[in-house]
Amino acid sequence: MVNFRNLLLVLIAGVSLFSCNEEDKKCSDDFVVAYQRMGDSFEAVYRPRSGSFELNNLAEAIDLFLADNKDVSCTYKGSKLNPTVEAQGMRQVLPKLRQKSLENFLKVFPKVIYGDDNREQVADSPGIYQSWASATMAQISPDEWDADFNFISKSYGDEFSLCSGERFFDELSVSRCSGFLVAPDIVVTAGHCVQNENDCQNFKWVLDFKDGVTSTNPNNIFSCKSIISRDLNDDSLLDYAVLRLDRSVKGRKFFRTRTAGTVSNGTELVLIGHPSGLSTKVAAGAIVRSSSSDIYFKTNTDSFGGNSGSAVINAQTGVVEGVLVRGDSDYDVVDASDGSRCRVERVCANDGCQGEDVTKMTSVKGIPLVADPVVIRKGFYQDKNFPSAKEGLPIEFLSYSYGGYTLGGLKFLDRCGVHFYNDGSPELWENFYAGECGQQQDIDQVINTFGNLFYL
Repeated sequence: MVNFRNLLLVLIAGVSLFSCNEEDKKCSDDFVVAYQRMGDSFEAVYRPRSGSFELNNLAEAIDLFLADNKDVSCTYKGSKLNPTVEAQGMRQVLPKLRQKSLENFLKVFPKVIYGDDNREQVADSPGIYQSWASATMAQISPDEWDADFNFISKSYGDEFSLCSGERFFDELSVSRCSGFLVAPDIVVTAGHCVQNENDCQNFKWVLDFKDGVTSTNPNNIFSCKSIISRDLNDDSLLDYAVLRLDRSVKGRKFFRTRTAGTVSNGTELVLIGHPSGLSTKVAAGAIVRSSSSDIYFKTNTDSFGGNSGSAVINAQTGVVEGVLVRGDSDYDVVDASDGSRCRVERVCANDGCQGEDVTKMTSVKGIPLVADPVVIRKGFYQDKNFPSAKEGLPIEFLSYSYGGYTLGGLKFLDRCGVHFYNDGSPELWENFYAGECGQQQDIDQVINTFGNLFYL
């Protein structure tokens, strides 16, 4: 006679065993070979002077893997692998590199008519500018929002007694100054925006105040933890502040800044910040007028009070050249049709008025020079929030620059690459490593060698 209770227990045990085996299924030999080939091909790409041959091999390795092992999840050497999404992500980048490079080239050389108001909303600007805008911040007093984080500020028109018809008349005027990220927890602004510890403590730094929004997300609000460095000198006209935030900004890239040399006259610039307290505005079409001073340069950016602390970006390279700090008068007072007096935004010829002054980044002290290995490894391989670059490699990588050198890194599957080079010769690597990510000592050796260029 069959014992149904025992039979049921056997069936349950079998199902449990099957589920366990299914969950912990070992990777097949074919899977391992295909997986390893992708990793080996990535290492081959991550070499000085690699090119289309190595790039095609990597693309082919990924295609072969996805053809036979798409969505397969299995265990290899004690680790559970499911690399489909990562492999697809890398594969999508490979064939589009040339096209992407061309698109970015076109975007950073916009066709503009100098003398017009070039300010535009972030959403209306080219994609590359939208990316840059994501690393900018607004300095805002907590008094400007209510308990639900809705802004309770006056409109731009009311705040500045503008004449009707001025651009952005009905948009809220909320922020006090502008700033931009140079590290996950470090923001640069103008020195006159944070003149003491009270300014540090009493004002917040807000992300994504853009496109005319009327409220903010509390997760986007950061406090000033400390003043790393600051200068506001009436004699030299030096004006900047470098602040540490109360926590790191997650999931965002931050700006590379010029660390040596000087920006040339005529260089095309993009300004991103908060003119007159408005939500983020992108203003392209400016140029460097004069770069003769060691402390600051003059430009013709479309900027207003509230733009103080804005990033002034090299349109070609994406590197921040300086911090907007002062300029000509913003408004002219005129007689309105009803007999009252109101303000209009001042308009100057492209080469007229006194111009806007920008503190050179080479004059700014306190920006992180060379991050320690823990920060670098986390930024390259975990948070992936360092700026992207594509110099001397056929694929984009993440980068950290200082003193005329760049440290680069990229992770794919279980392989990590890291290298550094003189910016003048990106194809000639000073040192590099490409291999398993677990070889932390080898990775750190490259990072430390890079750091030893600048530390005793």
